[in-house]
Amino acid sequence: MNDIFAFLLAVLIYPGVVVAVLAAAALTWTRDAGRAFVTRATVENPMRAIRGLRTALDRDALIPDGAAPRIVGALSLAAVILPLLALILLPVPGNPLVSVIGATGDLAAEAGLLLGLPALRLCLGWALPSPYTRLAADRAARNLAGAVVVLALALAAIAEQFQTLGLNLAPARTAPATIDIFTRLLALLAAAFVIPLLARATPTRDGAEDIDLVAGELTELSGADLARFRIGEAIQLAAIAAFFTAVFLLPLFPTVSGAGRAILWILGLLFTAGGIGLWEGYTGGVRASGDRPPLNWWLGLPLLLALLALVAAAWAARG
Repeated sequence: MNDIFAFLLAVLIYPGVVVAVLAAAALTWTRDAGRAFVTRATVENPMRAIRGLRTALDRDALIPDGAAPRIVGALSLAAVILPLLALILLPVPGNPLVSVIGATGDLAAEAGLLLGLPALRLCLGWALPSPYTRLAADRAARNLAGAVVVLALALAAIAEQFQTLGLNLAPARTAPATIDIFTRLLALLAAAFVIPLLARATPTRDGAEDIDLVAGELTELSGADLARFRIGEAIQLAAIAAFFTAVFLLPLFPTVSGAGRAILWILGLLFTAGGIGLWEGYTGGVRASGDRPPLNWWLGLPLLLALLALVAAAWAARG
C-alpha cells in the first residue's frame, strides 16, 4: 500500500468519513441512552435523526440580518472538518496512516483539533447579531477557559509518563509500577470533568421553557448550516471518545494485547459516550443556573486532580 492510497483510505473510509459517520451515529445513540436512563426520556431513533439531518442539508440556510453568510458557512464546514481530522490522525487499530507512514498521533495536535469545534461555536455565537447566541457564547467561553487548563495539565501528566507527546498504543511487556497506575488514574479522573464539555451538543428550544435557559450558539441557525454543525458535534463525540480511550483508559491496562485490547477499545468508546450521557442526565447539561466561571474550575476538584497527577508523574519519573 503506497502513501497516497493509505491517505485516501484513511480519509474516506477508515477511520475517516464512512466509519466516522457510523461511529458518530452509534455513540450519539449511546450518549442519548445514558441521558435517557437518568431522565426517563425517550431515546430518538438514530435513523430518524439521520433522515432529519439529510432533510436539513437540502434546505436553504437562513441567518439573521447583519450576519455574513460566507463566514457562517465557513464556520459550519470547519465544524465538520476539524473533529474528522482529529479522528483520522488518531492511531486507532488498523489506521492505514500508522502502518504505512508510521503516524503515532500527537497529544498537542489532537487537543488543539478537539478544541476547534467549541471555539468555532464561540465565534459563531459572537458573530450572530442575537442576544441569545452571544449570551450562550459568553457562558461557553467561561467554561472552556477553565476546562482548557485542566485538560492541559492532565495531558502533561500523561506525556511525562511516556516521555513523549506521541501516542504509543503498543502493549507493554511488563506491568507498570503502582505509582504509574495511580498517576494515570488521577489524569483520567481530571480529564473526565472536561470531556463532557468538549463533546456537548448545543441545546435547542424545548417546549415552553424560557429560551434564555436552553439557547445555545446555534439557536439562530437553520438548514444546511445547522445540519453541518450537528454532524460536526456527532463526529466530535466519536473523536472525543476515541481520544479519551487512547490517552487515558488504555494506559490503565498497558499489558493487555490481541483480542483483549480490541475489546478494551470497544468498551472504552461505549463507556465514554454512555458516561457523558449519564453526566448530562444528572447535571441537566449546560444551563445558566449551572454556569461555571474559570475561577470555579481553577479552585475546584478537577484542577486538584490534574495537579496531583502531574506531581505523581514527576515522582514516578524519579523511579
